[in-house]
Formats: sequence, C-alpha cells, structure tokens
Amino acid sequence: MHHHHAHGHAPAGLTGSLIADHETILTALERLELRLGDMKRRGVVDVETVNKFLVFARSFIDRCHHGKEERCLFPCLERRGIPREGGPIGVMLYEHELGRKLVRELDGLLKSYSEGKTGPEAVFNKCEEYIQLLRQHIAKENNVLFPAGESVAESEDVREVTECYEAIEGKEVGHEVHEELERLAKEL
Repeated sequence: MHHHHAHGHAPAGLTGSLIADHETILTALERLELRLGDMKRRGVVDVETVNKFLVFARSFIDRCHHGKEERCLFPCLERRGIPREGGPIGVMLYEHELGRKLVRELDGLLKSYSEGKTGPEAVFNKCEEYIQLLRQHIAKENNVLFPAGESVAESEDVREVTECYEAIEGKEVGHEVHEELERLAKEL
C-alpha cells in the first residue's frame, strides 16, 4: 500500500489520505504490541524499539497525521456545520491531546527505566494505554466522523483539503520522511 502522495496518487475523497495514515498507524501499533509480548515474557524493556516507536508517534501520528486533521480536515468540517464544542470534533481534539500527553509520559518513563529508577511494568502499561487510546480513536474517526465529513463535503472542499494535507506533510515531516516513517511502522 504505497501512496506516493507527492506524485498525485493521493487516495480519494476528503478523508482517503487520513484513512491511509490510519492503516500505517494501526500497523505500527500491531508491531509494538507484538514486541511488547516478547518484552513481557523476558521482563525487560527493549528501549531501542520503544524509542523508535516514540519517533514514529511524534512525527507521523502527531505532527503529520493529527496536524492534517487539526489544520485541514476539522476546520473544513466546522465550516460545513459539524460542531466542535459538544460534537465529535471536540472529542477528537481532546483525544489528540491525550495521545500527546501519553507520549510525553512514555518518554519520561523510558528515560527513568534506562536509569534504573522505574520498573518495566510502568513502561508496558503506558504503551498499552496508548495503543488502546489510538485504536478506539481511529475506529471513531473511520466509522463516525469521516463518513459524516464525506457526506457534507463539496468538491472544492476535497481539493482544498487535499492541498492542505500535502502542505502539512511537506512542512511537518517532508514527503521522503513520510515514506521513511511508513517503512519504520512495518519494521518496528
């Protein structure tokens, strides 16, 4: 599933590009979960693997993917009448913030684990908390918010939002890095 966005083969619709990102994210979460299973059996945190995941989480999930949603998609949906406060967008924004907080906490735990100040359990638990949050978050977007967005979108929205995605991807991580990160997700 290689989408070279830069070459104009972006997936269709208002949210196709985000759904493709979700696939990449779910792959990374699956890989992390497999590795966690190994770590738990050994009772040891593989710091390098978790660090690689953190790089992926910060660049791909946060800056790039959530950036595309927060700066491109959500403003468009609000213009088309999908409410932020008390609506699905507010919930998604809250969960993005929660995700960022868990990433910061995991980073801190990993450092203190490396210094021998924290046991492996705390790291495992935080990873699982993050995996769970993201899976249910992605399910809500794919099943509820995105279909709602597609149903209210006008054709000019699709063009504008797609250009906005490209700009964010280029600015936040760069198209090459985006593809690097897609590879990293599969190699965790």
